[in-house]
Amino acid sequence: MKKLWKILIGILVVLAIVAVVLELSLDKVVLKATNAAGPQLLGVPVSLAKADISLFRGKAALGGLHVGNPEGFKTDGLLDLGSVAVRLDNKSLLSDTIVIKEITIDGLVVTYEQGLRGSNLGALIESLSGEEKEAEEKPEAEEKAGEEKPAKKVIIEKLSITGSRLNFSLTGAAALTGGGAVPIPLPPITLTDLGKDKDGATLLETIQSVLQAIAGAAGSAIGGAGHLLGDGVQAIGGAALDTGKAVGGAAVDAGKAVGGVAADAGKAIGGAAVDAGKAVGDTLKHLNPLKK
Repeated sequence: MKKLWKILIGILVVLAIVAVVLELSLDKVVLKATNAAGPQLLGVPVSLAKADISLFRGKAALGGLHVGNPEGFKTDGLLDLGSVAVRLDNKSLLSDTIVIKEITIDGLVVTYEQGLRGSNLGALIESLSGEEKEAEEKPEAEEKAGEEKPAKKVIIEKLSITGSRLNFSLTGAAALTGGGAVPIPLPPITLTDLGKDKDGATLLETIQSVLQAIAGAAGSAIGGAGHLLGDGVQAIGGAALDTGKAVGGAAVDAGKAVGGVAADAGKAIGGAAVDAGKAVGDTLKHLNPLKK
């Protein structure tokens, strides 16, 4: 009997050591996995600076998460997340659906670049929609053959984004000035029960939902900041909007370039007709963050 107890105690000690080693190494594992798999998943540059993971406490903290631009955009990147705090339901980690109790993002910076054919944020959302469609159309034969295990799904009970800022940039101005932009405060964003209605969403679906919420907040912020953008047009491109300079591929009069749309009295350029006397902010209200 004593021998049996010694064996059991020995097994428990080994398991405890393995658990501690795993706990201590999780930070590096998450860092490496994010930096390697992030670009493949999103199709844009992704990097994570630091991670602090504790499965025992069901908590994770991430810092310095950067998401780059889709191809064709000139600014340094799309999203920079200052800090991310995560609370997990530990029991769900071994199931097919991981339940995340809460995600809190603080200090989000969105570099919103608007071009003639749409925005960088809209381009990323559309790209992810295409990837999700391809995944759904995967032949049933592959699944029946068991070549791939079904990916884990996610439920997020609450996601909060606070302390956010949007840097609004025009593609033409960014190309000429190295990425000058107008800063606009973003309203707080709160999402609840993501994926709950269908017993979990895929990671791509979850990311799309969050990006769409950010896009909606960005559209509202841009539409409500016409006065800032009208007074600060030169902050977007410095002296690039002087008379005769080309923005969005068209020569325009000073102060008449709006989101890649050039205005001259009575003329339609870039698919939108605007009067020469209209303010920059008035036209920006018609920009659609999801339009590509």
